[in-house]
Amino acid sequence: MGLITSKTENNKLLKQIGENALKNEKTIPMKLTNEIIISGLKNKPEEDYKIIKLLHKEINSKIYSVENIITGQIRAMKTINKTEGINDEEKKREIFKEINILKTIDHPNILKIFEFYSTKTEFSFITEICSDGELYKEIKERGPFTERYSAYVMYQIFSGINYCHKINIIHRDLKPENILISKREKNNYPLIKICDFGTSKLIEKGTIEKKLVGSSYYIAPEVFTKNYNEKCDIWSCGVILYILLSSRPPFGGDNDSEIMEKVLKGKFDLVSPPFNIITKECKDLINLCMKRDPNKRISAEEALNHPWFKINKSKELYNDINNIELINQFINNLKNYTYVSIIQETALAYLVHNFPENNDIVNACKLFNMMDANNDGKITENELYEGLCKFSKSNILKDDVSKIFKKLDMDNNKYIEYEEFARACINKEQFLSEPLLKFAFNYFDKDNSGQITFNEIEVIFKKGISDKNKVHENLMKIFYECDLNNDGYITFEEFASVMRKMINE
Repeated sequence: MGLITSKTENNKLLKQIGENALKNEKTIPMKLTNEIIISGLKNKPEEDYKIIKLLHKEINSKIYSVENIITGQIRAMKTINKTEGINDEEKKREIFKEINILKTIDHPNILKIFEFYSTKTEFSFITEICSDGELYKEIKERGPFTERYSAYVMYQIFSGINYCHKINIIHRDLKPENILISKREKNNYPLIKICDFGTSKLIEKGTIEKKLVGSSYYIAPEVFTKNYNEKCDIWSCGVILYILLSSRPPFGGDNDSEIMEKVLKGKFDLVSPPFNIITKECKDLINLCMKRDPNKRISAEEALNHPWFKINKSKELYNDINNIELINQFINNLKNYTYVSIIQETALAYLVHNFPENNDIVNACKLFNMMDANNDGKITENELYEGLCKFSKSNILKDDVSKIFKKLDMDNNKYIEYEEFARACINKEQFLSEPLLKFAFNYFDKDNSGQITFNEIEVIFKKGISDKNKVHENLMKIFYECDLNNDGYITFEEFASVMRKMINE
């Protein structure tokens, strides 16, 4: 009886604090980042995903296709056996480093991570599934390719790498085996995803790397001499472009030593077929990517603005929405976007992150790219203004754009990223079906009890609250926005009711 009384009294206290918070605080100073919405889980992945089949097997890891039990989505799951070869702490640090890097990335051409699990025996990653396999397989079976096809692929690779370089990430192992094809567009052109960030590195601008990393055919000469920076990725891009056009590497050899010797000399053939019919603009881009001196090598941003991509209309082809009505709907949603509840925003962010294949989200990303003038995977306030002026039917005032921008920039980093943009553009009603709401509810209900507790809210949001003097008060506000009957728990029915208000407000 004492326990019940204690619990009741505690709920009364929480209710009073929550009611005061709701009265005193209109909005919560909150940074909504991927750190919050990407889940790290302790349960077994088999509780959430049904294994369909084994796709690939290595010494201590396996890749499966899996199906989410609630939503029916098909995903890839990579499992790494903790007992076979990763007992040392360095290997474990590499795994967590890759997870942490993937959690910071928000780009359509980089493989997306949804959850990661850590059990006693395994690490497991849940990612997008790319059913058409590696670009390496594509080259082997269908290459060489036309310039337009190659430009379509390389535009996406440079776009993803430019984004990485802007946030100080070097990939260090770019090669066709680490570029996946997620699906096909018009003319059978592939949508690609860069993967395998196990050897990538987060660096500070101006620093020099010394660790020898990469695959011999694609390694830049300065990597062999252990004195390199992000420009090593650009060299690898040049090699990939060369192979797309010719189905052969620019630097061949019977072994790694022979290949390394040719790479260090830096001489490659742009005369023999098929290069005798390749345009001078394409050859120029290859030369700029594979300048032996990295200081003279082109950057990823400069590559995206190279005349070769303009001639081949790569940006326009890749971002072809071809639906004026949908663009107008997106623009209206952007202009009318209103922040209401952090619970709503977080749940919507979780759903948008987990459904990148949704047609609205795909097209919102295309509109984003058309507004992203410098192709860095971020939209500034000025780019948003220019983009709205270009695509909107009505006049746009700078002051109005400033207000829109502040509402969309949920992580307060002075940029709008893909998922922030998509959340504001899309038709939210499509995400309010019971299965999808249940999927989002389970994200908050960490112990699968069927109820969201204050402690679970605290675990999710505590680190994201910027006002450290009002952490508890703001957490109470978050909780009591959804605890409609003030009983100290948020049920699925209460959660669904709050979420459905998004289309009525």
